[in-house]
Amino acid sequence: MKFAPKANKAVKRLAIPLLTAVTLAAGATVAYAQTTGKGWELTEHQKGILGPTKLTMTEADYSGTVNSDPKWMADRLAILNLMTAYSYLIDEGRWDQWYELFAKDVMFESTVPCFGTIQVKGRDGFKALTDLRYLAGGKTTTMRRHTMGNVHVAEQTATTAKVRSYMLISSVPASDTLKMLTTGTYNADMQKRDGKWIITRWYIEVDAPVAQSPMPANLPADVVKFTPDKRTECEKK
Repeated sequence: MKFAPKANKAVKRLAIPLLTAVTLAAGATVAYAQTTGKGWELTEHQKGILGPTKLTMTEADYSGTVNSDPKWMADRLAILNLMTAYSYLIDEGRWDQWYELFAKDVMFESTVPCFGTIQVKGRDGFKALTDLRYLAGGKTTTMRRHTMGNVHVAEQTATTAKVRSYMLISSVPASDTLKMLTTGTYNADMQKRDGKWIITRWYIEVDAPVAQSPMPANLPADVVKFTPDKRTECEKK
């Protein structure tokens, strides 16, 4: 019985940090599930910029909230790694690995000034479009760089995420030549499926005209949709 008081003190000493840890974990779980749940509304500045009508983007999380949940942080690192893997794999021509970044039911969209808006449902249709743009001409000695900057996770839950990034595409067609092709943003929707993050929507918002993409033949209208940019300033070019 003489040792009982010491045991109680030990239990109390242990209980305090355990209670604190449980409280922090509970708070982190709540924060982990937080999401804006809002759609992006264009500002007056964005509405005044010339180009095709922009597609849906996500309102940014600018709260600066700190989340100490280790699981949340591990997911954040996986999300960022998935986002930036896009550029390395496409520039190195690792096409099989590049296509694996996208879900089979991915939605690909792009808006390109003086070209138009492309919307493709499914990885097979997306692959058909991309193969025509990059592989149809055979081997090339031109080095392209799809550079990302200001990568921003706009929204993150336990199973979904929305990410955006500035885009700068450059080209080196000869040893002594460097060309800036265009800028824009990448907008990605992601889901965690079977413990792995994957891209379910990829929207490229292009700032300036680029070489036009040929459209795949024999794809049904419910798979690929192209809306040309018929603005007056485009017709003059």
